[in-house]
Amino acid sequence: GVPSQLEFFSEADLTTSAQPGKATPPPSTGRLSHPVTLESFRPVIGFDPTPSRLPVKPAKPNGRFQEGRLTAQAAELVLRIGLETVAARVSVRWNSKMRTAAGRAFYETFRIELNPRLLHLDGVDGPSEIDRTLRHELAHLVAFHRAGGRRIEPHGTEWQQACSDLGIPGEARCHTLPLEARRVAKRLAYECPACGSQILRVRKFRRIVACYDCCRLHSGGKYDDRFRLKAKRLPRA
Repeated sequence: GVPSQLEFFSEADLTTSAQPGKATPPPSTGRLSHPVTLESFRPVIGFDPTPSRLPVKPAKPNGRFQEGRLTAQAAELVLRIGLETVAARVSVRWNSKMRTAAGRAFYETFRIELNPRLLHLDGVDGPSEIDRTLRHELAHLVAFHRAGGRRIEPHGTEWQQACSDLGIPGEARCHTLPLEARRVAKRLAYECPACGSQILRVRKFRRIVACYDCCRLHSGGKYDDRFRLKAKRLPRA
């Protein structure tokens, strides 16, 4: 996942020169505030960014929970609310590499992925939970389709309306299922050279990142290399 506290810039943005003059750093808050959400960096809802390095169990469910049957169920649900385009594109897959997420939805391909551990959780009605999670993720695709390219909040009013239309009114944005959480120590600290704000990371960023607050205050929200975050490795605990 991409931290919402950072601003990402394309190569074209990097050609923009910094404004002349020395900037006065804003007061340090110890964190990078004012989240920036870019759809190109938010293709997945409920994404678990930490891949599993352990043997994966259980295998993909069969019978009534075969991928083809779940895909047909999802298509039928959206057909009931008049979304033929979504019904023609939606697909459902099991992803045995998922650990902490119950499911996730991909906007670009209209694909839903479910965690097969949903059928093997203590004290949880597996079939009911699969149905609820399927509708939860399908609501993301419905909300995205209805927005017509307009940027919306992942769990905003559009998603809430879609949940209601799909038969799960009042759906919570996050699950409380006893799925295993994998804790990974943060190895890197990215720091703004101007205000000193930091964000801790497990892995390096693949793109150049800058302090959003400083760029907003001193460069009109455009990339400024003076505020490029510098990475330093943290000592092992």
